[in-house]
Amino acid sequence: MLRQGGRTLRVLLTGGGTGGHIYPALAVAEELKRIDPGVEILYVGTARGLEADIVPRAGLPFRVVSSAGLLGKSPLRVLTGLARAGKGFWEAMAILGEFRPQVVLGTGGYVSGPVVLAALFRRIPSFLQEQNVFPGFTNRVLSRYVAGVFVPFAEARRHFPATARLFITGNPVRRQVLERGRGEAQRALGLSPQRKTVYIVGGSRGAKRVVQAALTILPELARRPDVQVLFSTGAEYFPEVAEKWGEGAAPNKVICRPFFYDAENALAAADVVVGRAGAMTIAEITARGLPAVLIPSPNVANDHQTKNAALLAEKGAALVLPEAELSGPRLLDALSALLDQPDRYHKMAEQSRKMGRPDAAATIARRLLEAARR
Repeated sequence: MLRQGGRTLRVLLTGGGTGGHIYPALAVAEELKRIDPGVEILYVGTARGLEADIVPRAGLPFRVVSSAGLLGKSPLRVLTGLARAGKGFWEAMAILGEFRPQVVLGTGGYVSGPVVLAALFRRIPSFLQEQNVFPGFTNRVLSRYVAGVFVPFAEARRHFPATARLFITGNPVRRQVLERGRGEAQRALGLSPQRKTVYIVGGSRGAKRVVQAALTILPELARRPDVQVLFSTGAEYFPEVAEKWGEGAAPNKVICRPFFYDAENALAAADVVVGRAGAMTIAEITARGLPAVLIPSPNVANDHQTKNAALLAEKGAALVLPEAELSGPRLLDALSALLDQPDRYHKMAEQSRKMGRPDAAATIARRLLEAARR
């Protein structure tokens, strides 16, 4: 075990708002515990973010501070956000004084700002983890002052200040996603090992245009004897999909769910993924070496999903369909290009695998523990 002068190492993690900021931190926490089972971890988030539900379920101690967004808000909301962030800074100062971590990692979201800033004021070595090619506002600002920033790809370099110290690690992916066997996953989901599996996913909240386009091509996919479909609709759109396309329409060929909580099975069983271009989606599909049809969401800050998707397309690991051009026929054509052209499919799978960084979480965890020891 790694120890500092015989004392237990303590690591504070912070990040929240969306799963894209939370799950990387949880993947790093998993590796910290694997490398040093005695390490103490505290997660700091907000009471209103998804982290308030997800983190305690993962079994990590959880503390709350105040925070709110500033970008794209009215002047009144900006003032309110600044007041909350200021309150969160002092709350974070108190938590840091109680927990006394030797190192802090921020994975983004509004809560990272006041917590990492408080850590810098207390002279605690602090790191950031940026999931996207184009970094978020908080990470761009704080990158000048922290000990280092873990980024997914070398292409992120040009979007950071020249003085920022970057480590190209990839995005942390949970060990279950990396290690789940294909046969085990197929059995868990009731899939046939003789068919190609298309995994269509719109994210936990769903994606209306993706769901609508997928609904129009399900009959065509179901008629193919060599194809089966996993369709994650999001909770909001599941009733519509269930009404138009229940599992009974094609037993054992199309499985529709609001959300695949066992996403590691869906990814392990998949041959092709259709979905958004969020950073963690990309991290997981490249870690598994899966070709994808990516439909970037136009409704995210800095249009970062378009930049993520463009990088995969440039490397030959994915096909990209802008949402403005999305339709059932266009989606079916893109899928057919992968399902019916084995040479193209295998080349894209190889490029996806080359982009994957399955060791990202372990690399980040080791560097944090090294910083904590020092």
